[in-house]
Amino acid sequence: MTVGELLDRAALRLAAPELLSEDPRQEARELVAHALGVLPSDLGPRGESAVDASRHGEFMRLFSRRLNAEPTGYIVGAVELLGLRFKVDRRGFIPRLDLPVLIHAGLGRVPKDAEGFALDLACGIGAAGICVAHARPGLRVDLADVSTEAIELARENADLLIPGRAQCYAGDLFQPLPRGRKYRVITANPPWVPDGTELPEEVINHEPAVSFFGGPDGLDVVRRLIHELSEWLAPGGAYAQECDPSQVEKMIALLTSSGLREPRAHADGAGVYRVVSAQRP
Repeated sequence: MTVGELLDRAALRLAAPELLSEDPRQEARELVAHALGVLPSDLGPRGESAVDASRHGEFMRLFSRRLNAEPTGYIVGAVELLGLRFKVDRRGFIPRLDLPVLIHAGLGRVPKDAEGFALDLACGIGAAGICVAHARPGLRVDLADVSTEAIELARENADLLIPGRAQCYAGDLFQPLPRGRKYRVITANPPWVPDGTELPEEVINHEPAVSFFGGPDGLDVVRRLIHELSEWLAPGGAYAQECDPSQVEKMIALLTSSGLREPRAHADGAGVYRVVSAQRP
């Protein structure tokens, strides 16, 4: 079997509805590349190359783990977003493909020559904040998460991808941050899943629950965050946050009541509104 044939067969299997793959082809590329000991970007010239027995056996071992609902990110130890490759492991949740919607929602309100500080709250592996800083070279970024393990992972990613431009803080929301600091843009992916919601097996069995559940209606943490938001945003500063589509109207009302203006809802590639943003006057 050639590399190209293996990719095609893997992508077809990963497209099965029960596997809940956001991008079967990309997952196949990750798994095949990992089995071959290369990066997905190196697969192009290898399409017609034969896969030897030992590499094929390694691929089948990895693929079996994915078919048993283990996330591909944890299997290969990495995920790619907006051209950056992040390290992932069980210390932090795996960013989904709608995270770029959040990033672009924040960046769309920040000039390309902006200077100062950005903040990524409930940052997990640090992906949103690092992508913001990568796109706006004049910004330094603070990465904050309640999980000390996630912050360790975020620090490793920041040191690799934006060396010298990030500080990491472990603690509850704004509590560990330098008092008086004002941010040009704040991105956040706090827990917003209502307690008791049935989550996919690959999420509930592998990823940290602290990253998802947010109280009876999912907005307990969000309300506390937004209550303090204006104190931390610079004048004209932007805020963007992921949420469930059913929470968009509530989120816009919360942001407006906190004094923010120009609230917007942002759709993912499927046209589903999963991100809201607003701006301090």
